[in-house]
Amino acid sequence: MIQLRNVSKYYYSKGLIASGISKVNLEFDLGEFVVITGESGSGKTTLLNVISGLDSYEEGEMYIDGQETSHYLAADFEEYRKKYIGNIFQHFNLINSYTVYQNVELILLVNGYKGKEIRSRVREIIDRVGLSEFRNTKVSKLSGGQRQRVSIARALAKDTDIIVADEPTGNLDSESAEGICQLLSEISRDKLVIVVTHNYDQFANYATRRVKMHDGKVIENVDLRIREQLDTTWGLQKAGRISAFSKLRLGIRNTFNIFYKFLLLLIVFLFLVFAVASQYTTFINERYESDSLGYNSYFANYSDKRIVLTKQEKAEFGDEDYKALINLDNVQSVIMNDVLLDTSLYIENELFSYETYPRDIREFRGELTAGRLPEADNEVVISGESDEYSFSEDMMDVVLDQEFKIYVGEDGEVMVRVVGVSFDNDLNTANYSGNLFMSDNMIRKLLTMTYSYGSNVTTTINGKEVEYTQGDPLYRLMPSDKVAKGNAVLSEEVDNFYVDPNSEKEIKAKGHDISVKVKNMFYEDGLNLKIADTYDDKTFSKLTGRDDFDTYAGAIFISQADFDQLFAKGNYQCSVYIKEPKKLDETNAAIRALGYKTLPLKDTIVVEGQDVQDMIRVPITILIILAIFCIAYLVAGLILRSRTTYFSILRMLGMARRDIRRILDVEILLVMNIAFAIFLATVYVVQQGYLKIPYLKTLVDYMTVRDYIILYVLTGFMAFLISGWFSRRLFKKTAMGSFREEV
Repeated sequence: MIQLRNVSKYYYSKGLIASGISKVNLEFDLGEFVVITGESGSGKTTLLNVISGLDSYEEGEMYIDGQETSHYLAADFEEYRKKYIGNIFQHFNLINSYTVYQNVELILLVNGYKGKEIRSRVREIIDRVGLSEFRNTKVSKLSGGQRQRVSIARALAKDTDIIVADEPTGNLDSESAEGICQLLSEISRDKLVIVVTHNYDQFANYATRRVKMHDGKVIENVDLRIREQLDTTWGLQKAGRISAFSKLRLGIRNTFNIFYKFLLLLIVFLFLVFAVASQYTTFINERYESDSLGYNSYFANYSDKRIVLTKQEKAEFGDEDYKALINLDNVQSVIMNDVLLDTSLYIENELFSYETYPRDIREFRGELTAGRLPEADNEVVISGESDEYSFSEDMMDVVLDQEFKIYVGEDGEVMVRVVGVSFDNDLNTANYSGNLFMSDNMIRKLLTMTYSYGSNVTTTINGKEVEYTQGDPLYRLMPSDKVAKGNAVLSEEVDNFYVDPNSEKEIKAKGHDISVKVKNMFYEDGLNLKIADTYDDKTFSKLTGRDDFDTYAGAIFISQADFDQLFAKGNYQCSVYIKEPKKLDETNAAIRALGYKTLPLKDTIVVEGQDVQDMIRVPITILIILAIFCIAYLVAGLILRSRTTYFSILRMLGMARRDIRRILDVEILLVMNIAFAIFLATVYVVQQGYLKIPYLKTLVDYMTVRDYIILYVLTGFMAFLISGWFSRRLFKKTAMGSFREEV
């Protein structure tokens, strides 16, 4: 059923061509026990490899059941070996890291046997070759003779039509060798057994035919006894496909059975994951640092952690809003007096001057360097950076327990006393300045003053509208305890607005009505007032209670109650500070879902030349990541070369390329997933504060869930590339060619 017609095999090495076998003509059939002999280098093993499909041939034709094989591809020969050939190798070709049981089990897994059938068959065959007590022993710990028995057991377990054996008794004692000869003879009653040996005498009593080789040619082909005619049909044994579960089992088993190989691959993938993540976060960090050098022409505090909120229809924020916002994930604090975050206050006296931003004392998170917390409304705590030139520990004596004026807007003034100093405040969001922590009442007072100088004021006097211009006292609204509610005191120049229609002469404005409207970006309001009196430089102090006529000449004085009605408003704008900038988009979406309008200040920062910087930075980052991939790719490939012998043996046993690729995929992807799990565990440990390494902290701060997913996909893609590369390399040669090269 096997016919060779003028078959030749050549080997190519370093430009030289050597003949393995030349013009061989032979036939083999079931029921034969053929022994091939000859001195070393005669071509015996080469002939056996060609017959078993382990090696290709260059000339002639080999027929299998009458079918030509010269057109066979590697996959065709693998299928042939899988269905028809059971190999007993001279050098065993066992998986040394497997146990005896696993080596015999492997051939049955490759051929698609089921679990229960595998277990009973493996035990039976191991008992048959006398290795029962070594069933769970690794092959690497066996003697040469014991390994040969495992090799024989593996060939017998498959139950194929053809058994080919290369020196099957070469490593056995005479008694064991006799037993193997008898066993192969029994098998040959309904199979074809072909044995290559130096010691023909061991097989003389069992062989049905002897073939002698010399210099690659058949010099003798002698029938020794008449063989029994068989009715057995060729190729009845049909191998199944290895199951997906078996491929998964083998992939997992191979991942860990050689520890040093697993460890080296794990290091490669750890390097890949951490290096790519590091380069990516370095890119994000550089952009962040670049952004921090930008500017915002409207907001003074443009921290990347700040989100500005307003409500629909310009409504005020209340306690319910605070509770809803503070309970959101990733929210560190909610600043209700948001307008003041962008209102700088200059605190100064004769010895000290410093720009600060007003903050509620309840927001103070630092530690006091000196002094105490405020108890009265006019007491404050000042905080700032200790290495600042204008505010340092050397100036403690001129700051602590001293009174200062706070200038609000153009000319607003408030007196405060500094009772506490802090150089350790973890909520310092101002740029190049400090914070001034004060009571809620003082905050409200400053907020009223801010609305006052920040609003457009339009006064209608006798049908004519006049507007207050910031920086000019004319028509500015000022509170006065001397003025009753509903009244107003104006400069005597207001008389110019009133003329007697009959005489066309000016008349007194006193007693006439005026209307006042205020408007800012948050609200609009207005009052109708009666002119109670008019002032000049002589009556100014008496009517207004102030003595700074030159400063406020032309201002409109109203009662404190009316002033508060116009300007002592609540909060129309709120700010949320988040804990992790990388979760900004997620937190912003959650706030919008509650019905608020939002503006993340990160998106408002203007950076000069950002586009040019990105044109340089992005390609460099991509090139570095590609270089990381190339390094990992090459090193992983070198490590996998240590697995060439293993996968070549799988090919010899008849496993198809696609199945070997799947096993390899499982092995590489499992190592990759373990590396990624270690990476995520490291991230978690850093997030919990158990590991404080700046490099790792940067990874945690700048990577989002989306980034982790992208990194995982890229690493998985890299694993598939490595698997594909190694698989292609493995199948460039024949099964024996790959094995021989590795050996």
